[in-house]
Amino acid sequence: MMNKHLYLTVILAVVALCGCDRFAVAEHTFENSVYLNVSATDQVQLTTFSNNLQELTKEVIVTLAYPAKEAVTATVSIDESLIATYNEKHGTSLRMLPSKYIDFASANVSIPAGKTTSETVAVKLKGLMGEGEEQAGALAVDETYILPLRISSSSMKIMESSAIAYYLVRRSSAITSAASLHDNWINFPLLDVPDSPQANAYNGLTAVTYEALIYLDQFDLTNDFGACNISSVMGVEQYLLMRIGDTNFERQQIQFDGSGGGSAFGKFPASDPTKKLYEGQWYHVACTYDQAARQVRVYVNGKLQSEGNEQGISVMGADNRINLAQRALGVGEAYQFFLGKSYNDFRPLQGKMAEARVWSVARTPEEIWENMYRIKNPKDLPELIGYWKFDEGKGNTIKDYSMYGNDGVAEKDIVWPAGIEIPEINKEEE
Repeated sequence: MMNKHLYLTVILAVVALCGCDRFAVAEHTFENSVYLNVSATDQVQLTTFSNNLQELTKEVIVTLAYPAKEAVTATVSIDESLIATYNEKHGTSLRMLPSKYIDFASANVSIPAGKTTSETVAVKLKGLMGEGEEQAGALAVDETYILPLRISSSSMKIMESSAIAYYLVRRSSAITSAASLHDNWINFPLLDVPDSPQANAYNGLTAVTYEALIYLDQFDLTNDFGACNISSVMGVEQYLLMRIGDTNFERQQIQFDGSGGGSAFGKFPASDPTKKLYEGQWYHVACTYDQAARQVRVYVNGKLQSEGNEQGISVMGADNRINLAQRALGVGEAYQFFLGKSYNDFRPLQGKMAEARVWSVARTPEEIWENMYRIKNPKDLPELIGYWKFDEGKGNTIKDYSMYGNDGVAEKDIVWPAGIEIPEINKEEE
């Protein structure tokens, strides 16, 4: 009889060999091919950028479906003949981006044997703002052009569905940068520092305005924590917080929770399914509270949605000021001001944010409407105690453009989506 251990060894060896053959066959059931990484999911690449940007670089990489035994060469080039194909398919009449703005013709790349990606190809745009104070020769604002790229290769088959990239180039007058706060939020370490200029600006207030541009990708109903009925926008949990949804409240409605001692107006307004926000669109949202006027207001897209009078504390005094930087006052493990976070890690915005602000006054309806998208000369406004444009486009630090310099720091690496263009409603309705 075969030794038991030898028998087991033979069986395992046979299984291993069969397994290797089986997986090897599975790996090569389709022919290898080369494609553009940016076109793997969509040939159309939205390239919308701010009108104060002079240069722009887009990066592409040539990719193999799986490693090849020998090096593969390919060429990335501009193919103007593709424009007619695009326009016919999409019912458009886009024009080629003028050559004077393009610092790229073609690039030859190589994918080494055993690898799947080439070196990065930089497609550079230049002179977008023109020259001089008059911006002579600048790329037209708010007009879309097309820049079509194609790959070719003599050493490997082309994956035709992903061999073309159409860059839709637009120099926009709108806001073109925002951060994705999916399972992420913004912290403010300087608010924890006792007697710091930042913390002092956030404490001892008698009125507050929160406002931001937000885009909801999804309204979580469940997550790793369990049931989820809140999307956090900004503020301090169980104190003064702007959020979407709540327990026993319309899941897609803005709620201003003023449960803290400096406000004490509770949760405002009442649940109302006619006041829903929806996924897939930009909103300007704002909430104001004024101790002296005893007034609470909620705005959506610059217009008053809900108003409450005779709300909150009845007598103002030094002992019931609004304090948003409570840790700086030595209040132990007090909740603190965040963007995109409230009670715990499981109530994030799950969307995008730009132009977030905090004011030490209750902004008027006229001020809300007229300044939804930009604030001019923010350092000249002492009542603007926090102003985060989210225009960095990279990194994890969010600059505060107010005079207080209360920069935010993301909890995790920020995703900066491309192709952002936020419509300006107050201009459209003029």
